Amino acid sequence: MTLQQLLDGLKIESTNVDLSQEIKDIKINSHSVDNGDLFVCMKGARDDGFCHLDEIKKDFVALTDRTPENDSVKYVKVEDVRRAYAVVSANYFARPQKDIKFVSVVGTNGKTSTAHYINSILSNCGFKTGLIGTEGHYILGEKVAHTLTTPDPYELFSLLFRMRSKGVEVVISEVSAHAIYLKKTYGIVADVAVFTNFSQDHLDFFKTYKNYEDAKVSYFTAENVKKAVINVDDEVGRKIAKLLENDKSIELVTYGLNNPADCFAIDVYEGIDGIRFVANVCDDLIDVKSSLYGEFNIYNLMATLTVCAELGIHGETLAHAVRKVKNVKGRFSVLRAEKGTIIIDYAHTPYGLQQLLSTARTITKSRLITVFGCGGERDKSKRAIMAEIAENYSDYVVVTTDNPRSENLESILKDIEMGFAGRNYKCIPDRTDAIIHAIGEMVEGDTVVIAGKGNEEYLEIKGKRIPYSDFDVARRWGQAR
Repeated sequence: MTLQQLLDGLKIESTNVDLSQEIKDIKINSHSVDNGDLFVCMKGARDDGFCHLDEIKKDFVALTDRTPENDSVKYVKVEDVRRAYAVVSANYFARPQKDIKFVSVVGTNGKTSTAHYINSILSNCGFKTGLIGTEGHYILGEKVAHTLTTPDPYELFSLLFRMRSKGVEVVISEVSAHAIYLKKTYGIVADVAVFTNFSQDHLDFFKTYKNYEDAKVSYFTAENVKKAVINVDDEVGRKIAKLLENDKSIELVTYGLNNPADCFAIDVYEGIDGIRFVANVCDDLIDVKSSLYGEFNIYNLMATLTVCAELGIHGETLAHAVRKVKNVKGRFSVLRAEKGTIIIDYAHTPYGLQQLLSTARTITKSRLITVFGCGGERDKSKRAIMAEIAENYSDYVVVTTDNPRSENLESILKDIEMGFAGRNYKCIPDRTDAIIHAIGEMVEGDTVVIAGKGNEEYLEIKGKRIPYSDFDVARRWGQAR
């Protein structure tokens, strides 16, 4: 492919290259650049590709937003190199997004479950689907990769290319705040974009609550979205809805339980056997019976039903398909143990933990025992908050490790301990030991909640990913099934 073909759709500010030059591949790591490559120079959290141009001893072209001082470096200068990275990646893979319907799922909590539920219903209704998200990337139900929640542009458009070649009709993708900020999905206009909710997370990256909120809100423009499905029970959701009411370029559909909305739930029941409600989806009444637990899953299902209705599934077809929706492993996964119940969940934010524990209370006959930790090199301000939440909802709390990365584990645990008002907790740094201890404390009717990792199969410690699974520990020591 020629450089000119790769750059199609971009405004070039300056260049010293013949645009008819053939380009072999696109790279973002200076160490992997080879002859004939286009090297995209981006500034990251720890390094800047632009600073390594002189180190590359290959015949390459730099795509950059700055003019190299070395005249021998071949370059193309653009205004926004991150947008340009998405554009050249899309062009390299023949713009696969133009032939596929795209559903994006945005929000702090519920993205993974909602994306999987949408995928389940569409698949059961005969659609050929692709799924991109935290739990992996799937083509027609087959897992093909497991990387970032929203992959970098080169991998993302490569995935879409593979999906198109397999006949995929609809792609459902989680779109993270990082992906929005870093413009990973630039050039993809979602046919339907759903906003689930907003709460504190990722302040290590965004620094302030407002910056994080602004990233989420900024996605909902005509550049990214054709139709928006918005949770108006959420404060930021209402803000987005109000903005879109004045922006007629995007069709707005709202959903909720408590505030006036286009799609809403009535006759809601939550119990030990699951949830039931009647969903009014734009005046189409759907009787929902599900083995899923909790109010948060009512919201997830309302988002799912609304999106699927906007894609043309209605009435009895939708009612039948929603009953086949299964829980995502590691999202409120309920295991029956010898003495009670063990729940494994991915909750790692204050709001997520609160929703998890409040729902766990509804199916707990006796005591609620919570095991949780907080990740290292991430938002420190949420650690004490999560301790307070755990203490308020639990009879006993075990604080432990959760991907400390390169941060000192003792410092993490001390930050968490600052949130406890009483002493009804214990710190056990080793996660396996912590879970064994919690299970050992169980008596008949107790529930043990293991929060933070869900279906992750590793612990990230000092740059290494050590094989580990909450499910394996729970099954071995709790004889859970």
